[in-house]
Amino acid sequence: MAKELLTEQELRRQAVRALGDKLGAVDALRFLALVSCEPFDYQQWRKEYFSHFSVDELLEEVRNHHSNKGILARPGSPQRNF
Repeated sequence: MAKELLTEQELRRQAVRALGDKLGAVDALRFLALVSCEPFDYQQWRKEYFSHFSVDELLEEVRNHHSNKGILARPGSPQRNF
C-alpha cells in the first residue's frame, strides 16, 4: 500500500522541525532565509547533484532508504522492484 502524501502544512512543519533538529534553530532560520531570497533552479541542482551516481547506485540508495524505514521489508508484503 502506498503511503499517503502529507498535506503542504504538515510537510512544512516536518521539514522545519528536521532542519531545526539537524542544524539548530539559528542555522535552520539562516538556511530558510537563504533559500527564500535566492532564485533556485531545481533542475540544474538535480543534474549537478545526481550526475555522479549511476542508475544502479541510485536504486540501491532508494532500496536502503526504504528498507531502513520498513517500507519494503514488511513481512507478507509483496517485493517491489524499482
